[in-house]
Amino acid sequence: MAYLKSKLKLLESALLTLQEALSMPYSAIVRDAAIQRYEFTFELLWKSIKIFLEEHEGIASNSPKSSFREVKSILGLTEEEVELCLQMCEDRNLSVHTYSEKLAKALYDKLNSYFSISKKIFEKISEE
Repeated sequence: MAYLKSKLKLLESALLTLQEALSMPYSAIVRDAAIQRYEFTFELLWKSIKIFLEEHEGIASNSPKSSFREVKSILGLTEEEVELCLQMCEDRNLSVHTYSEKLAKALYDKLNSYFSISKKIFEKISEE
């Protein structure tokens, strides 16, 4: 339980830094900073879900996608929200392994919706 709480504190801080970047006027530097913040927020999010599943439900989950699928009914997420989370996984993988201006802009354009679902999941886990 203490391990989950410590991860959630880190996730909360990461969400705040991502929100800060997303609130700034667009520029290439802001875009790149927001993407970087998204990457570490995503990692904290799925690992928090993994720990939550283990500690609260006794469910072992070893990947981001399986974590999002497993937590769907527990947190009452819609199919559309889970699909958004799965798209976050895909975009996270692309952002780390490929860089192009076009990809960066396309990812940046999705970050507000990724922030919203990440915050929703954080809040639901924090309530449990």
